[in-house]
Amino acid sequence: MQRSLAASVSVFRVLALGSAAFLAAGLGQAASAQNYETLFKTCFASTLPDRVIASCSAVIGRRLAEGEDLATAFKNRGNAHDDMGEHAQALDDYGQALAINPQDADAFNSRGTTYMALGQHDRAVGDFDQAIALNPASPMASGNRCYARALLGQLETALADCDTALRLKPGNPAARAARAFVHLRARRPDAAITDYDAVLRARSDDAPALFGRGLARALKGDRAGADIDLAAARARQPDIEDEMARLGLRLQDFR
Repeated sequence: MQRSLAASVSVFRVLALGSAAFLAAGLGQAASAQNYETLFKTCFASTLPDRVIASCSAVIGRRLAEGEDLATAFKNRGNAHDDMGEHAQALDDYGQALAINPQDADAFNSRGTTYMALGQHDRAVGDFDQAIALNPASPMASGNRCYARALLGQLETALADCDTALRLKPGNPAARAARAFVHLRARRPDAAITDYDAVLRARSDDAPALFGRGLARALKGDRAGADIDLAAARARQPDIEDEMARLGLRLQDFR
């Protein structure tokens, strides 16, 4: 379930004009312009969630941005809150962003991933629907909707979404992992193993992929291969069995 911290292009035009005005007003105001520029850069480009939250809050609170730039500041702060597990604050920020700019596909996709984290899969699908309608070429939104639909038991429509995501971005490990999950839920072990193999070639320490492949091997009656994968998954992530059970994949159901 991926999303991106989108930087606004137009904000740098605002910075350029603002900086010129401050420089003309004197050294003290030039220092203020530099501070504003630092706030903008951190809000719009930093990958450190706590710094993004602080800087975007300053940009929003001081009314330093407007229009799409303001919407992006809300969205970026929402992404940072989500990264820190602060889902209620993230949802509030995404709502603010979309109220300002309802054409932002990334904001719908990001809010969808937050709904996924909260287990609200129906709402997540609704947001991914909006993201795809606004940007049909997004492999991220299609892959996310695949996973959400799979969790709702909508396996064939989920499979179509994963196939679309992989057509748009061939070899995408996230979409391959989601499609493997769909195949596993549908009790298609060979197809699941093929996709999990591809995921593990890209990310050899991926515990969910190892565990999922172990379940698929168990379903085929390959007890030795299943035990190897399951042990490797547990070694990398001790709570992996509980995590997979929450997704509806319980070991006892595959043996």
